[in-house]
Order: sequence, then structure tokens, then C-alpha cells
Amino acid sequence: MIENDCRKFAKNVTKYRELKGYNKSRLCELVDCDLSYIGKIERGEKFPNLKMILKLAEALEIPAKDLFDFDDNN
Repeated sequence: MIENDCRKFAKNVTKYRELKGYNKSRLCELVDCDLSYIGKIERGEKFPNLKMILKLAEALEIPAKDLFDFDDNN
């Protein structure tokens, strides 16, 4: 269950980044992190801390809770 939710979180980061029209490099600039880190988040290899989650949400201009909306990602 937890692993499945982690994958869904990763998919949400990718989904909202793409909806915003950002490539990974642009998102990295906005949240001040390495390109490889964003890639690892989107592949579900790394799990961001709360501060990074809030930075991602702010950069994507969405409420942080939207990154945890797993209903649409079955």
C-alpha cells in the first residue's frame, strides 16, 4: 500500500509538471534542486521531505494536497 501510494505521488509530480508546461530543468530552477533529484522523485526512487513538497506545490501553483490525490491515478 505505501509503495503504491509513493508511485502515485511520483506520477502526480510528473502530471502537474507537464500540465504546467515545465520540463524537469525548469522545475529544478524553481525549487532550487538538482535535475537528478527531480528525476528520482518522478521515478519514485527518492521521497521529498515536507519542505520540498511545499516548494514543489508552490512552483506548480497547486495546493500541496493535490500531490497526494491518488484517486485519479489507479
